[in-house]
Amino acid sequence: MIGMTGKANPQPDAISVFDDLEAGSNTAVLVRRIAELVQLGRLPLGSRLPAERRLAEMLRVSRPSLRQAIKALEAMGIVVCRVGDGNFITSNITSSNLLREPMQFAIRANRISRRQLFEMREVIEVQVAGLTAARGDEDALRKIGAELQEMQRSRANPRLLAEKDYGFHMAIVRGCGNPIFQLLLEPVASLIWEDLADRMHLFDPDITVGLHEKIFDAIEKRDPPGAIAAMKEHLVIGYEIVTATESAGSEAPDGAPAIAG
Repeated sequence: MIGMTGKANPQPDAISVFDDLEAGSNTAVLVRRIAELVQLGRLPLGSRLPAERRLAEMLRVSRPSLRQAIKALEAMGIVVCRVGDGNFITSNITSSNLLREPMQFAIRANRISRRQLFEMREVIEVQVAGLTAARGDEDALRKIGAELQEMQRSRANPRLLAEKDYGFHMAIVRGCGNPIFQLLLEPVASLIWEDLADRMHLFDPDITVGLHEKIFDAIEKRDPPGAIAAMKEHLVIGYEIVTATESAGSEAPDGAPAIAG
């Protein structure tokens, strides 16, 4: 933005928005309220926070309390700390940098089983495949097809195949036109595929790629029932392979999330 002097005005610090914070708030209250200000748009994405000393004085809190709150917000992906430059509200808030760690912690702490993860995927991903087949635009189809090509080229490398497998599924989720599914699935899916990278050697790469080709073929043909059936078949086969290897003496306990990609 250009001011009356003809010079570019620097991005303003977020100051006045802190006026309604209760003085002396503890770390938890500070974290919650700052997060709320971001959600309400009163702290715009990319905006710079006041310097730590100044902000602590404004809020009438100790600098250690404020520092703990800033660290918590950084861990949550809400604040980016740039050495020598200051603290900024992140310019790109997504489910990955807000929900991944808490969601994965909750899954592990609650001992969510492989069966429970499978049921979640079966309910959401199967229907999302149908939605993408029905209304995914050409750009979405192009991106899904590109991920499939990467899978086809990665047959000989199980870990790389798992990575491209993840990209294929998330491209389908993004292509359905409803961002809530990405918000819900992305943090959980990343955990599933991290585990899958250690298990992809259990799967025949030709069968794995073939199942994904079947899903893409139905989506490309704008065939929602076919896409739903193909995704369900893929998930069921993958789950059966994983559970069969565990029954035969695989090392992973059922509480450890692992499901076929």
